[in-house]
Amino acid sequence: MNKNIKWLMVSAVAFIGLNSCSDEWDNHYEDTLIVMENDSTLSEVHLTSEAFLQENAEEFGSMYKFLQESGIFEEMRQKDLLHTLLVVKNDAFSTETVEEGDTAALVQLARSHVSDIMLPPSNLSDGQRVMMWHQKFVSVSLDSTKVSTDVSRISFSGNAVSEVIKTDNGYIYVIDKLIYTPKSLKDLIEGLSDDYSIFKDLVLSSGGREFDKVHSTPIGVDATGNTIYDSVFIYTNEFFDAKNFDLSSESLTATALIFSDDAINKAMATADSALEVWNQTDRDREKLRQWILEVAFFNKEYTAADMETSAASKLTSIYNREWRTNVQQVDLDNVEKVSNGVAYYVKNFRIPNNVLMYRLKDFYYYYENCDDIQKDKYFKATNLSTFSCNTDVAAWTPLVGAWPEVEDRALNAKVVDASLNGYTLDYIPLKRTLNEDGGYVLTPYRIPPGPYRLAMGFKQNLGLELHVSVLLADAEGNIISEPLLEPSVFTVGSATTYHYDRGATLSDAYPEGYKEIMSTLTHSKKGNYDTDGGPVYDEIVIPDLKGDGSPTEIAIRVECKNLSEKTSTMFHHWCLRPTADNY
Repeated sequence: MNKNIKWLMVSAVAFIGLNSCSDEWDNHYEDTLIVMENDSTLSEVHLTSEAFLQENAEEFGSMYKFLQESGIFEEMRQKDLLHTLLVVKNDAFSTETVEEGDTAALVQLARSHVSDIMLPPSNLSDGQRVMMWHQKFVSVSLDSTKVSTDVSRISFSGNAVSEVIKTDNGYIYVIDKLIYTPKSLKDLIEGLSDDYSIFKDLVLSSGGREFDKVHSTPIGVDATGNTIYDSVFIYTNEFFDAKNFDLSSESLTATALIFSDDAINKAMATADSALEVWNQTDRDREKLRQWILEVAFFNKEYTAADMETSAASKLTSIYNREWRTNVQQVDLDNVEKVSNGVAYYVKNFRIPNNVLMYRLKDFYYYYENCDDIQKDKYFKATNLSTFSCNTDVAAWTPLVGAWPEVEDRALNAKVVDASLNGYTLDYIPLKRTLNEDGGYVLTPYRIPPGPYRLAMGFKQNLGLELHVSVLLADAEGNIISEPLLEPSVFTVGSATTYHYDRGATLSDAYPEGYKEIMSTLTHSKKGNYDTDGGPVYDEIVIPDLKGDGSPTEIAIRVECKNLSEKTSTMFHHWCLRPTADNY
């Protein structure tokens, strides 16, 4: 040490006579300014931290130059705050782990050795985390086998301390080597280039950082009289907080999928083309982008073998979204290992069918919007006539302004000849679209091949046993196949299972996003809102007739083979929901 250093004496009397920056410092740090044992010293100098390192170039010249070239001292002067510096001596200084020419990484490394928190040794505790300028923590360890007056008991992220110097504006801890803080998933995503701007924005858009004054400890006063805190920050991101998934946490062991703008744009274009062919152009595109975010993070670290296309694995994300490795493709030659997991860059992917189509649901009362030709083509009835529509339950919603009103309007029909003791209705499901004139355009649904769950609604106490089956149809409304499965047989009785679309027999039989918020609602009928209806088939597969994934029209056949003396019937809705395997 040079002549400017004032060695501190063990004697409390001698200590009291020493100069300090202020009376507050004398009072606050009185117990820490003592001689340390075993040549592990705590000393005081009447210089700024910058000046001390500059004047002691024979020991700290490399560190001084490194911090100066990284803009650290200039920023410290601008902030004018008390601080803590972690430094190494010349013989221990090395930045060889940073790629040559990577200026940004060098600056990040320099910033990982500076904190706006002034930390005297007496204020350190084992397991404490200190926020550094690079917005990551270094951890403090204290060796309990050494006496409290020995600074060598202290280490920062495993780097042992040999000296502590109290300067006019902070503390300098001399450690045995530079601290390299590996990138976390959060660092990796924040550092993504503009080629990944869509995904980066999806991840970071809901995040924030708040100062937690209640849990922050006052540690000093700056030159303007403002209190300086050992600051604690609360990092918020509702998307990840809901799953207890902290991208910056070193306790995390995770896998992330990184999507480039090019990959996302290609997948969205493919989705748009499919939706156009399926006549589903009203699908909310933001829901599709949300799937990308929800499928991107896993609370397990997957190996390259797990991600191989040949593995045909079904990986489930923290939001219970499936990533199927035999369909999607990542770059296995460019794997990014981070401190709390691994990241894979996505090469090609497509949005699954069961995301493109959350569910297909519509109503029989569209009969009233058909012309005579359409009625004959799409509603083929045997022993039924006198069709009419009426609303038994007026439009309602469990939350006005947030969820649309849904009415229970149904199609009624009379039995023509009761002596036949039955009837049949072959209905080709129709999609109704409002046109510019305020009228409706009705077109048959075009159903992509794959497995679906079928549910339907009629009316409670209809008192009929029904046989329901699904057949294939063509664009002209002609039925072109036998039933795809044996008919599903059930009775519409006193239970509410098939009562309009108010029978919630399955936990996921709700509109998109509704079940997640249902518990927060107070409406007495909230569980009856816009459900899929009563179960018909747990799974029915629409075949790929052409082998190219082309959609096809279908017909839903409802048969009654015993009227039980009933002379009328009614039909409410149908609902096809893609299963998990409709990928």
